[in-house]
Amino acid sequence: MRHICLLIILTLLLSGCQKKQGQSAAATVSDPVAVNVSVDKPQVRVGDLVKYTISVNSQTNIAVAMPDFAENLAPMGSLLIHDWDNLPEEKLPGGRVVRKQTYELETYLTGVYEIPPAKVNFIIGGHTNTLYSSALCVEVVSIAKEGEMTDIRDVKGVVELLLKAKDQTAILIVLCALAAIALVLLLCLVFRKKKMTAPPPVPAHIKALAALHKLTESDLWEKGLYKEYFSRLSDILRVYIEDRFQLRAPEQTTEEFLAILRQDPEFTYEQREMLRSFLNECDMIKFAKGETSLELAQSAIEDIEKFIEQTKEQPKINEEEGGKL
Repeated sequence: MRHICLLIILTLLLSGCQKKQGQSAAATVSDPVAVNVSVDKPQVRVGDLVKYTISVNSQTNIAVAMPDFAENLAPMGSLLIHDWDNLPEEKLPGGRVVRKQTYELETYLTGVYEIPPAKVNFIIGGHTNTLYSSALCVEVVSIAKEGEMTDIRDVKGVVELLLKAKDQTAILIVLCALAAIALVLLLCLVFRKKKMTAPPPVPAHIKALAALHKLTESDLWEKGLYKEYFSRLSDILRVYIEDRFQLRAPEQTTEEFLAILRQDPEFTYEQREMLRSFLNECDMIKFAKGETSLELAQSAIEDIEKFIEQTKEQPKINEEEGGKL
């Protein structure tokens, strides 16, 4: 009876998400701004990648800010972001433009997962507006094919071993064999425990500096993708601050984040002013109001590198070894 109840509950949960699998949010291109979301595969196996696309169709005279990569899919649960990309804008007839943002998602747990609505901000008539897409569902199934697990047999009962030793030599051989098996099992458990020990976490400043180096090596600037360049630069800074100081930087607006910085004694006045100037400049560039240049980009990266070096976590001193690191 308990198994029947569990089956009914699972069926109801799956049916609640079934209608949304693989479908995109309804939108009308006659609207000033229209948002569509889609996945390339509504059902995948464990370990496969799912491509999730956010498409914004808008009039060319409307300033649109695509969702930040670091915060858009945060509440997904077991779906993880494997990679993301911002595609070049596509000009359409009738004075419209299409912007696309893609994610590669992966998971190693079976189940039905809901991708939350995408949030898009845009300015029209001098006012900032927000538009949400609908949520999508992705079903993750087991790698084992249907029918492969149906031939598993029940465990047999305990086989009684009759030890009929004629002399002490036979008994000694059996005891040695059991001891050898026990030793092998013990060594396997010790080796497995060592193998499963997690490596120490990478410091926040190391990850941030590596991300900055990767951004400088990219060709976003050469392609003229200035908004994407400064968007990723802003994401790197926000993620570093969250990892280093446990501040929810990626989930806050610039105004909310700066308000918290003003009350945090860990930052100096000069550091708070640098962050305020940089984040406001990034917002201006996102909404097509700020001017960009190669000198501005290089100066921004240098400021962030300097901020990271000033605020990175210092190594702890081992007092038992006379103050040596």
